[in-house]
Amino acid sequence: MRMFRALALMLAVPLMLALAGCGYHFTGQAQADGTEAASRLPAELRNMNLVRVDNPTTEAWIEARLRSLIRDEFNRRRLVTWTERSKATSLLAITIKRYSRSTAVAGQSDQSVKLNAGIVVTFRVTRASDGTVIWDSGEQSQTESFYPGDSDGADMRLTDQLVRRMADLLTENY
Repeated sequence: MRMFRALALMLAVPLMLALAGCGYHFTGQAQADGTEAASRLPAELRNMNLVRVDNPTTEAWIEARLRSLIRDEFNRRRLVTWTERSKATSLLAITIKRYSRSTAVAGQSDQSVKLNAGIVVTFRVTRASDGTVIWDSGEQSQTESFYPGDSDGADMRLTDQLVRRMADLLTENY
């Protein structure tokens, strides 16, 4: 057992040194010099304000949930610095196009055996000074299957996955 640990350590240390030497870092972690994570947003536009969440649905909880998740996820990844609108260099607007729940599988008596929740959203970042669109996610949809009695859990998983996906899209630089 000790031999296995020693061998694993001898292989792991050179691998970590090689990855660090080529500049590799995990998404959302600060660089060695303390700078932010990779992002499609230029550094001068990373002082952001979340100006609005347009929610035409009857689901009032979605707006507060998305606001909270976006702030937490962007902070965790060090993508932006949240600030008040007057000091912001970029503005984030979220538009919920659609939220739905439907039966995916029905039993013999037409009772729901499995359900689906779905959301379609767009995220748009504009320059605060002139309103120029800097980044637009386009329509993004997320779905989640769930069993009766787990609708709240499905809503939480659905919105969490959506926000993580938006942050992923904002960090793709190819």
